Amino acid sequence: MKLNRVLIYGMGLMGGSLSLAIREKFPNTELTAIVRSKKSKESIITNKLADIVFTLDENNEIQWDQFDLVVFSTPVASILELIPNLPKTGSTIYMDLGSTKQSIIEVVDNHFGDVKHNYISTHPMCGSEQTGPEAAVPGLYDDKLCILTKPENGNQSTFEDVKHFWEIIGSWTIQMDAKTHDETLAYVSHLPHVVSTILVNVAGKNKTTMGQVSSIPKAITGGGFRDMSRIAGSNSEMWISIFKENKEFLKHSINDFIEQLTEFRDLFLNTNDLDESRIHSIWDLALKQKETIQKTK
Repeated sequence: MKLNRVLIYGMGLMGGSLSLAIREKFPNTELTAIVRSKKSKESIITNKLADIVFTLDENNEIQWDQFDLVVFSTPVASILELIPNLPKTGSTIYMDLGSTKQSIIEVVDNHFGDVKHNYISTHPMCGSEQTGPEAAVPGLYDDKLCILTKPENGNQSTFEDVKHFWEIIGSWTIQMDAKTHDETLAYVSHLPHVVSTILVNVAGKNKTTMGQVSSIPKAITGGGFRDMSRIAGSNSEMWISIFKENKEFLKHSINDFIEQLTEFRDLFLNTNDLDESRIHSIWDLALKQKETIQKTK
């Protein structure tokens, strides 16, 4: 895979960290960044994340075929607007870092039609609650999963090149079709952000709790609240885009969560003793499922 010139379109945490990884693994590559704001441009230049930086106002007619690799690192809604502008032929490889896949693959398939092309959709499973190019960190992708989704007419050789690229960057890869990706991520990624955010808002609405936490200089929360609230309220613009693109699967995951939460709440409605055996079974199942999902064994 030739990487003389790479364009990263959108350079926040993910795009900026990828730039650092490319600088380490492909030191001779010329990196170009396109961002929305002058503030981001200045941060990229200060932190030496790219060799050339443009804002959209400065370069709204991009010569895509000048690059060996183009990476879209923006919210999915923006990616969907960019895909119809891409050349249908040429050697440039295109990939995105989008958190949902069905809408992206649908637009790619519609745009390229029967033409064999070099667009491969990817989703590196990493990140944090931090945003902006100043949040970029070395090693963000080390030993992280990157999910690869090949459109119907994406070249298999390009797929192998992209797979190899991510493995050189430091990630391990699996292939997943768009529907399976979006349904799975609704449960293991998107729902947790909803739950974390709602959890903080529930605690914040309780007057007794807020009276206590507001009256002392240090946090009185335990590790459980700290761990579960870490991702609360992170980058609402990005999450609104994800929610719009994956609303059906996310709705199902929220319904499943409400159903199990309601069943647990109902254990406290009985005026007699708690059903301890039921609570044990819920806790034991969670431990078993956690070991399976998180590979903790």
